Amino acid sequence: MIQKEILSFKKELALNELNLIKIFLKKRDGLSYLQNHSQLIDKTLSKVWQDLQFGNTASLIACGGYGRKELFPYSDVDLLILIPKSRNKRLSQKIEQFISLIWDLGLRIGHSVRNINETKIEIKRDITVQTNLLESRYLNGDKVLYKNLQKIINDILIPEHFYQGKLKEQNRRHQKYNQSAYQLEPNIKESPGGLRDLQMIQWIGKSCTKRFTPEKLNQKKYLDKKNYQKLIKTDIFFKNLRILLHVTAKESEDRLLFDYQNELALLLKYKKTTHKKRSELFMKDVYEAINFTTFINEVLLKKLNPKDTKNITKITDSKLLIIEDDYLEINPTFQNKNITPYIFDVFITFQKYKLLKSLGPNLLCLLSDAANKINHVFRKDKSQQEKFLSILKSNDKVNRSLRIMNKCNLIGAYIPAFGKIVSQMQHDLFHIYTVDEHILNVIQNLRRFAKDELKHEFPDCYDLFKNYPHKHILYLAALFHDIAKGRGGDHSDLGAKDVSEFSKLNHFPIHDEALIKWLVKSHLMMSHTAQKLDLSDPRVIEEFAKKVVNKENLTSLYLLTVADIRATSPHVWNQWKATLLKNLFKYTLNYLEHDNLSHEDSIAKRKEKAALILNTYNINDHHYKGLWESFGGNYFYKYTEEEIAWQTRLLFTHATPKKPIIRVRHRSNGEGIEVLIYQKNTMHIFNKTCHFFDEIGYNIVAAKIFTTQHNYALNLFDLLDANPKNVSYEGLFKFIEKELISRLENSKETKPTKLSERSRQATHHTFDTKISISQVEQSPIYQLDIVTDDRSGLLSLISDQLSKEDISINQAKINTLGSRAEDTFLVAYKDNLKMNQNKINDLVEKLKAVIA
Repeated sequence: MIQKEILSFKKELALNELNLIKIFLKKRDGLSYLQNHSQLIDKTLSKVWQDLQFGNTASLIACGGYGRKELFPYSDVDLLILIPKSRNKRLSQKIEQFISLIWDLGLRIGHSVRNINETKIEIKRDITVQTNLLESRYLNGDKVLYKNLQKIINDILIPEHFYQGKLKEQNRRHQKYNQSAYQLEPNIKESPGGLRDLQMIQWIGKSCTKRFTPEKLNQKKYLDKKNYQKLIKTDIFFKNLRILLHVTAKESEDRLLFDYQNELALLLKYKKTTHKKRSELFMKDVYEAINFTTFINEVLLKKLNPKDTKNITKITDSKLLIIEDDYLEINPTFQNKNITPYIFDVFITFQKYKLLKSLGPNLLCLLSDAANKINHVFRKDKSQQEKFLSILKSNDKVNRSLRIMNKCNLIGAYIPAFGKIVSQMQHDLFHIYTVDEHILNVIQNLRRFAKDELKHEFPDCYDLFKNYPHKHILYLAALFHDIAKGRGGDHSDLGAKDVSEFSKLNHFPIHDEALIKWLVKSHLMMSHTAQKLDLSDPRVIEEFAKKVVNKENLTSLYLLTVADIRATSPHVWNQWKATLLKNLFKYTLNYLEHDNLSHEDSIAKRKEKAALILNTYNINDHHYKGLWESFGGNYFYKYTEEEIAWQTRLLFTHATPKKPIIRVRHRSNGEGIEVLIYQKNTMHIFNKTCHFFDEIGYNIVAAKIFTTQHNYALNLFDLLDANPKNVSYEGLFKFIEKELISRLENSKETKPTKLSERSRQATHHTFDTKISISQVEQSPIYQLDIVTDDRSGLLSLISDQLSKEDISINQAKINTLGSRAEDTFLVAYKDNLKMNQNKINDLVEKLKAVIA
């Protein structure tokens, strides 16, 4: 082909591809598009092949998705150029010319050139090559060579080995996505429940059965009519969606990024409702398709297992069930296929036999079908209620049982309120899973507390959980804690009402109902207190203890809170949060067990403990008596005994220094560092400090800002490295101490801060910044709460604006939850003047303006 012909051919090909997309957008027939697109490329490749006059010197073969005639708009065209033995110079030149021309035409090809022997070696060595060629299709050239390839594939491929290899491959692929596709931006091709899982069914089917087609699954031994039709419908849904995604992204993109979710929802004609955006309704359908694919993948891969013989074990006390290999399965002699009355018996038996991995495919299908038959009569049946509770009361497989039940839609059928949050995404910038997946993750985390081999993760939670008498109460609280998400209103209050209804229906003891209801209503209280308030202040502990009331409530809430925060996202939990929660638990328990100590007694004990620590360093009270007096009584409400002892050791000989004193140390929990700043009080100390730590890549997670009676600033900053790396801490500490002194002594104003860009989620799911200011009782102190999307430079920007408004910061709690910032400040207006409502409103608007 000459250059002019190539350009003409390329233009014609592009117009034909564009026309196919236009037809698809009009008719939405994805299967026709994939077939027609593949045929268009077939003709293009064959024309070039024939123009180069290959004849029978080689065979042109379509592989992979292109081989099965499923060529998506921007997918690679997978080709194998098969040659008999070795290529001569002329053949090599033709092949190079062919590849070059194909690229010139604008086609994205993935190609390999191998002779028959090389291909044979690759098929034996690599299961991916084996899979690719299993779907191969002859295009042009030597037909005999292609038939020889087919014979080699048939001879080499051993169904049992292929089956085991593909299962391992699928498991590795799922592991990359943490075994879950219920994430904010799922990959609809590769993640669990995506197109790959549907393709797995075809690959296994083809490896076991000659001329396998999906239609063969429409048989009694594989699927009933309902599940078969749903499989076909789900397959079409994903294929249509992937075509639309490629067209929208204008590239080979398989992730449903936030950038595309709303646009796709519009294309698919979703309409928003009172409480849900169109993109959320669209994604709910995506997650439901993922859920079904996960279910049907498990069912069919088990049914297509080529293993000849199965080990059958009878269960003596059950006519319903047998053990088939390592799975619990329906007894083939059981005549009544309506197993609805026996649903919970299945899971009780599953928990009884520890070595069972899961349920067999026939049993899974029957359970899924039975979910539709669960009604009010079933839910009111006392025997069924007792069975459900016995599953939660078991010492084994509680998490696994609930996950299988959810896969079969049984939880949502038995607890209708739960059914409403299945596949529902939450765009709050810190949850990355659907609501039902998050809830099951919470229960999984609770179960982790029970495992000896995981004791090292949370030794205190392990001990508390081990001695917790009624663990099913925690599981029920977890099931209901977010069950009212997406309804509008406070989900904690609405969830507590759901608990009341469920408890009355199930005749729960008064104590159990009250505790579960309280936990659901209060499930955010402990994290809020730990992450927003000053735990050094005995008044904070007293107020929290009064809400908790007793040790049982405290222990229950602590275990649920740790499990809950860890289940939101892998990026939310850290040792800092773990320490905060542990300290709040410890301080509150101490308060409850020591007959509600008064503030004065608490402070007296704190001073005694600090004195004991100092005494071990041969520092007696006459050394620091004057220092403590100059700090003032409020100092002891601000800092713990350990912090008081450390600061006293550093400062008792430097009560009134002329230069700033900066000291840095590791935090006691092993994560992050603490920075102490002590100097004559001036404006902008907090502001300059924020800018400095922003520059060196450290996140301030908490700051205690205190002014002594003799007008010295005594500030303590807790920091986490934004980009953990190997550093010389000795060098880092010296650098911070030297550089920060220089910054604080410099009278120049800091440069204005620029915020980094918003995350894609915050951009596409309009996250409204919330700012509130309230007076703390009748004091001159105000609490400023800011909830917004987290961005680099945020704290410096807030500090800049507060400085402009003559507002000083007395305390800061910086709480980062994934991509969401929930920051709390205790602030005071200049000279401790009162702020009127106009001033407060003006400040809120100015803060919103700079953050937005």
